[in-house]
Amino acid sequence: MELSPTSLKPVAIITSGGGMKCAYAGGALVALARELGIRHPDMFVAASGSVGSMFYYLTGQYDAIQKAWTTLIPTSQFIHYTPFPSMRIDYLVDTIFKEYVPLDTTNLYETQTKYFVPVTDVETGLTNFISNDTWFDPYEVMRAAKAVPILYNGHVHLGGRSFLDGDFSTSLASLVQKAIDLGAKRILCITNTDAPTKFEGAVLRAYARLLNPALRAVFLDDYQNDKPVKWPDGIEFMTLSPSLTLPSTLYTRDRRRVSETFTMGYEDLLSRRSEVEQLFGCPPQGTA
Repeated sequence: MELSPTSLKPVAIITSGGGMKCAYAGGALVALARELGIRHPDMFVAASGSVGSMFYYLTGQYDAIQKAWTTLIPTSQFIHYTPFPSMRIDYLVDTIFKEYVPLDTTNLYETQTKYFVPVTDVETGLTNFISNDTWFDPYEVMRAAKAVPILYNGHVHLGGRSFLDGDFSTSLASLVQKAIDLGAKRILCITNTDAPTKFEGAVLRAYARLLNPALRAVFLDDYQNDKPVKWPDGIEFMTLSPSLTLPSTLYTRDRRRVSETFTMGYEDLLSRRSEVEQLFGCPPQGTA
């Protein structure tokens, strides 16, 4: 893999999924770019609801990230509560991303950052990582990454195979391991998820019973067994996670709560500014 020629120790950003909780990573990424000037990591691995934020971050569309999370996404047009909590992924991709805040696909194709998006193979239940080497339509990559089984009407076809949301078939540890396997030595891991509420846990367990056996197995393995992992020596690792209980749940559509989640991500990143700058090798403030 060809990495940034200025990186002595390749750096990666990891962002987890988590439905509307992903507004947290959106805020953190905007702070990273606007306040610290960190915009071009060597690698970026993003899952599910964070894929859109990753793409817009890599194209420099920071205002679009903020507008999407605080205004456009938390609406009844996107999130339905009856008869079962669900998200209209086609509305998100075809209306919000394509019409309201169009992605600068030219800039995305030209980015020097190697990005990776986990998706679940419908036939095998295994995780595949889509990267910018594959040249798939980024809108369809976002659609596949967010297409939750059963709740999404159908599958998303990429390269002759059918895929669905990759978040439920892969753990956060797997995302980090992917970056390490690709040579990352410095890693900023932004986790959107705090402990699920009792209601969220009940919804997830009920949802699991609706899946086919292959998908149910990988979903439950991820949901129940995502344990801490000891990383290899020589890896500089920083985790940014919510400092308080997030105002948003998986299916929150209240704009105030989602905006507060975005702001928490922004402020949490800035509260650890010196650690982040040290991780990314930024020069001390006041130096040339």
